[in-house]
Amino acid sequence: MRGPLHPMAATPSVLACAGAIGLFGCAPPMPASMGHPLLGAASPPFHETAIDERSVDVPGTLRTHVTVIDFWASWCGSCQQTMPALERLYQDRRAEGLVVVGVSVDDSPDEAAAGAEAFGVSFPIVHDGGHGLQYAFGVSQVPTTFVVDRSGTVRFVGRDPSSIQRAVIALMDR
Repeated sequence: MRGPLHPMAATPSVLACAGAIGLFGCAPPMPASMGHPLLGAASPPFHETAIDERSVDVPGTLRTHVTVIDFWASWCGSCQQTMPALERLYQDRRAEGLVVVGVSVDDSPDEAAAGAEAFGVSFPIVHDGGHGLQYAFGVSQVPTTFVVDRSGTVRFVGRDPSSIQRAVIALMDR
């Protein structure tokens, strides 16, 4: 049996690990994502007018921003937690370039506007009356949230507000 190692014996390993961390960064890891066909693929592009008349161009002019696209409805119970959490995230990170877009699958723009007001959101809301966006993104239930990186690639799909937040932070801190 050998005696204890000299304290300097581990130095090369420690330096190699420290160098790897410095080289590759210390960004938090991405949380686990739902399995979805768009994960790792380009976000479907769309150009719509929000219910408040703002122009929404995804990824288009937003390609240099981390973008959150949330499919929701005013009648959705889980959306009552997701939408306010997304609003807090938007307020905390929009100065750093975070973009959040809500896509309402409600029956009418009036229902979408009432829901957005009830949830207290200030980010743009698009009404998907013909369900074309819902189809393009492969959304079968709400809420479903997509987090898109700066290059326009879908990096996270999920529903849990804390996982969405971790995904956004991981991408923004890179």
